Amino acid sequence: MTVYDVKKEDIARVSVKNKRNAVGHPCAQLADPNITVEDVLNSEIMAWPVQRLDISPPSDGAAALIYCSEDIVRQYTDDPVWVDGVGWNIDSTMWTNRDLYFPRYVSEAAKMAYKMAGIHNPRKEIDFAEPYDPFDYKELHHMEGLLLCDKGQAPILTREGVTQRDGDLPICPSGGLLGVGNPIAATMGQKACELYWQLSGKAGKRQIPGDPMVGVGQAWGDIMQMATVICMRRG
Repeated sequence: MTVYDVKKEDIARVSVKNKRNAVGHPCAQLADPNITVEDVLNSEIMAWPVQRLDISPPSDGAAALIYCSEDIVRQYTDDPVWVDGVGWNIDSTMWTNRDLYFPRYVSEAAKMAYKMAGIHNPRKEIDFAEPYDPFDYKELHHMEGLLLCDKGQAPILTREGVTQRDGDLPICPSGGLLGVGNPIAATMGQKACELYWQLSGKAGKRQIPGDPMVGVGQAWGDIMQMATVICMRRG
């Protein structure tokens, strides 16, 4: 907010988007079709500038995926979804030694995953993303760390509707953690499942329009300095 003059209203739009996206999700605990930016701004202050509706409260949950080797996958499906790349990074735990306005730990993990996946221009080659969004501001933070936009631009893309489910770059079309719930250590599995459902056309009411081919998911952990990234592609 300080470095890029980001307005609280622009951060609140993430929570509104995700809680609305979660409407119709069979696992959603926090969906709200009627939530507004004003509702977020008027919610209880937890630790300024974070308010209650900026947060996805912790929840219980589980996720599972079945992996199959390339040489036999066609025995089970004619339309596989591939794990194209994975990446991970752990930054310093010393907050005084790093910039907190850009998540370098995410960008390094993303670069590793993109290199493995052969992705050279994430903004143009990735159709949608499921970044880790336990707080609305972290979705913006992680969009920039995933190199889906320039530094300080994520709030602008959100304001302009680019990140809506029917936008040019859907972000958390599932509803994310803010709309579905935050099962902490199971969240990367949750994100990977959402990538699979979208890429296989099985996302139901939350299916993004068009014909998505490539998606990226990301999780965050430890003491604000660890990231994992997964790129998936429809076969």
